Amino acid sequence: MQKEPKFDCSKMTKHSVYHACQHDCPDNCAMESIVEYGKVLSVKGRKDHPFTRGSLCSKVKRYDQRVYSDERIMFPMRRTGAKGEGNFQQISWDEALDEICDKFKESIKKYGAESILPCSYLGHQGLLNGLHCGDRFFNELGASIGERTFCNATASKAFQLVAGPTGGLDPESFTFSSLIIVWGMNPIATSIHHSQFILEAKKKGAIVVVIDPIKTDTAKRADYHISPRPGTDVVLAMALANILIQNNLVDMEYVSKHTQGFEQFAARASEFDVGLASQITGVQVESFHKLSSLIAEHKATAIRVGVGLERTENGGDAIRAIAALPTLIGAWKVVGGGIFQNPQGTFPINRKALTNASLVEENRNVINLFDIASALSTSVQNPIYCLFIYNSNPVIAAADQTKLIENLRRTDLFTTVSEIFQTDTCTYADILLPATSQLEQKDLMYSWGHFNLQYNDQAIQPIGDAISNTELFRRLAKKMGLQNNGCNIGDEEIMRLALDWDHAHLNGISIELLKERGFSRLNVGSPQTRTPHRTGCFATKSGKFEFASTDFKSGGALLPLFRQGFAGNCGLQPIDPLPSYKAQKIPSGGLQLISPKHKHFLNSGYTNFNLKNGVANTQICMINSLDATKHDIKQGEHLILYNDLGEINVIADVTEDIIGGVVMVNHGYWMRHVNGKTVNALISNKPSKIGKGITVNDTLVFIKKTKVNSATEMTEK
Repeated sequence: MQKEPKFDCSKMTKHSVYHACQHDCPDNCAMESIVEYGKVLSVKGRKDHPFTRGSLCSKVKRYDQRVYSDERIMFPMRRTGAKGEGNFQQISWDEALDEICDKFKESIKKYGAESILPCSYLGHQGLLNGLHCGDRFFNELGASIGERTFCNATASKAFQLVAGPTGGLDPESFTFSSLIIVWGMNPIATSIHHSQFILEAKKKGAIVVVIDPIKTDTAKRADYHISPRPGTDVVLAMALANILIQNNLVDMEYVSKHTQGFEQFAARASEFDVGLASQITGVQVESFHKLSSLIAEHKATAIRVGVGLERTENGGDAIRAIAALPTLIGAWKVVGGGIFQNPQGTFPINRKALTNASLVEENRNVINLFDIASALSTSVQNPIYCLFIYNSNPVIAAADQTKLIENLRRTDLFTTVSEIFQTDTCTYADILLPATSQLEQKDLMYSWGHFNLQYNDQAIQPIGDAISNTELFRRLAKKMGLQNNGCNIGDEEIMRLALDWDHAHLNGISIELLKERGFSRLNVGSPQTRTPHRTGCFATKSGKFEFASTDFKSGGALLPLFRQGFAGNCGLQPIDPLPSYKAQKIPSGGLQLISPKHKHFLNSGYTNFNLKNGVANTQICMINSLDATKHDIKQGEHLILYNDLGEINVIADVTEDIIGGVVMVNHGYWMRHVNGKTVNALISNKPSKIGKGITVNDTLVFIKKTKVNSATEMTEK
């Protein structure tokens, strides 16, 4: 095994160290820690970073408190008592690794290597310690493939179907847009730095439109707010396209040269009459005409879509239809025109080297991790007997929470969790392993919200016996005898393999430069002049924007990057080449539940830092006043939301800031903090028809009032 050089902590004078935030957030903030005598004194944002520009979100600006928190897992631990009790005793790393690897070997001997399942996602976003950090190990081991469908699976696939893996509109170019449409996103809460570019454009005269069923903080700052019913965004977008086409407001020169499938698309769009679209979406007819007029009048129309859009069965079709709008008017021809979904292929990541997916045989067992509750049942074709969780908190993030917990309690399931804090998932572990924070490790960081590559330097020695993910898998590989195929390489070598350093986007950028400066913008043109698709050049098979997708036969498949680099055994499902809409039937008395991120949490992260202020202790349910009146609900009353999967306790927030027929409960609360189940107890495992993503915003619930008998107990009224 290649040994990592020991971290040098000899520098005792006060000095700065450059970092990049590792969290699953598009902004990927540039940070700087102040260190003295081997201890972090403070953390601040870097003012010279072109996107984050010196500010940090309210969560990360106190990152040093996270590093030195008394709640951190400091040492390897073994469970004592029953699963779910959360009792552990300290053991050594050798003891922990021996026990894990003995269980792996026993499971392989008895049931085969596919009885082992890795479960992870983007709890860390780095090229070293993030999405692919364990892929080489588990791919060589022969374990089942874990499909990471938690987020962006549908949106990324849908956008690639029409535009290819392109970065699209530069998020910094929004400053030069004259019309900005924020669709299904609340950037003031979830991408605060990009929201500043949007607000700067607004100050210069740009019109801002927010499309969201909730009147979010961003919507309150907009010129116009349009509130469609969840899952009907595709209808709204297709009806807008129909108006543009029918009124000859399309840039036919651009469309004829740089797109394909327009005639088919126009025929499909004609099915979305404004009157019908208004009935389906709940949006007034006048709003359709107003927005279409604005789009037609402003060539520099910029659209920012959020991941919330993808979270319905119609989500992928919504992405495809929305992406068609700036293409129809030729917005790509001007600076500040187009759509930004995700940088996609802009960062030249060498995923083949990071995953070694060539080691995976074609028929390897594949498991959708959002449906891990079903996968852990002993009645499935390939039962799991060893579960290894890292960079993830599935008890809070995965579907069907009640069923998942029941299966995590299995006495014949051996579960390992690598974590920084003892989350709800840790409660069901057999072995807990201490993970390092971002200030205790090195990494290369890419972003899904801007075009800057960043180097994260190590500031301090790891706290306690914590180790990085890369070191964890090196140790596991050595114990399991996996010394080939890259399982044992050091961090410096991983950095050199992680990217195609000869790619034009990295011209003039090197690891040495990044270590010195901390970050570098990719060579993709200046935000002041960048027009990536002015002359087409879309990254599709046709080289054009595809109104009708030519890859429709594989449209249902998950992108390989979300399945450990593995492209096989994906059960290809064809989709409609054109955007389509499937109506959802709402039963009598039923309400549609949406569950966006909480502005004070980061998914389920930082929830434990919001107890003293009372934010994390109670699940709040936003409900429209008309629905509240119908159910005789008053502000602050205790309620139960329920469906056939389970029920959760919430407190009513009666408001006009959400449309009728819809309720909202934020995702990310911990069960131990709210003394009961959280929102994923109500969410099913049904995948989207495009890209196999999640459909959590299709969840239907019913509501009943409760009578509180004590501080922690509720009974039905």
